Amino acid sequence: MIGKRIELDGANVEKGGQQFVNGRAFAKDGYTRIHRIEPAGFASSPVKGAKAYLIAANGDADQAFVFGGEHPGHRPGDLPPGATALYDHNGNVIKLWMDEVIMDFGNRTITMTGGEWKIAGNVTITGNLEVAGNIHATGSIIDDGGNTPHHTH
Repeated sequence: MIGKRIELDGANVEKGGQQFVNGRAFAKDGYTRIHRIEPAGFASSPVKGAKAYLIAANGDADQAFVFGGEHPGHRPGDLPPGATALYDHNGNVIKLWMDEVIMDFGNRTITMTGGEWKIAGNVTITGNLEVAGNIHATGSIIDDGGNTPHHTH
């Protein structure tokens, strides 16, 4: 059996519900159309320069497959033990972090905890909004629809 680390070239092909990748090992030997195995419920497409582990059963490259495909320059660091992160090559990340879910998309961050959710930045809601509880505003409430004169306390 052969086992080696390879660097992927980013040429990913999807066929029949499976993904096939190309890459080179450190000895510069090349591999093409190698089946990439991913866990159930997860799909990704590794970028050029991502690292994977190639296994060739019985030393036969025709039976090879790879695991992984993570690019070391894009992986979020400083994850505490037990934490999980789902991320892309642009720096967008969703972290399951201790007792929080943190979503950071282009420096627009949403933090959700069991008891309180914090959303930083502007929020647009298309549709109705129902609030079961009090509404506290520290800024102005602007009525662009002209309904304020019809409102009474």
